[in-house]
Amino acid sequence: MRSYRWAVLTVAIYTTMVTLAGPCPAAKKIHVIVKTVLASGGQTFIDPELSDLAHELQSLFRYSSYRLLGKERLALNLKEQGMVVLPGKRVLKITPTGIHDKRVELELVILKKKKRIFETVIQLLNHGRLVVGGPQYKKGALLFDISSSF
Repeated sequence: MRSYRWAVLTVAIYTTMVTLAGPCPAAKKIHVIVKTVLASGGQTFIDPELSDLAHELQSLFRYSSYRLLGKERLALNLKEQGMVVLPGKRVLKITPTGIHDKRVELELVILKKKKRIFETVIQLLNHGRLVVGGPQYKKGALLFDISSSF
């Protein structure tokens, strides 16, 4: 009888602890979308796939042409690194480092030939987005429209 009470008490304590702890944030997937954009001067052109971003891009950057080069979707756990292959033999590494106050913190690192050429940390609200200016490419610059949901 004593072992039965001990087993019931152990299950009750465990159930209470799990309920109070709530869902484990480490198990929550963080969905990240990265649009790689080539911004350049010259002839005015807005890629039709960037129409939702056109006003923001034109108000933030002094380019006349915005061309979508790629779009990648990642589903990452906290501390898990995702990679996006970029033009010019570059790689963008994205690592969610934490979730605080309804914001996800993402570490962004761009590598070229295994050398870090760009590094920053951003925070995004759930379903938020941010355009980040990147390195020069061809006769313009790479921009990254990064959005996340969790």
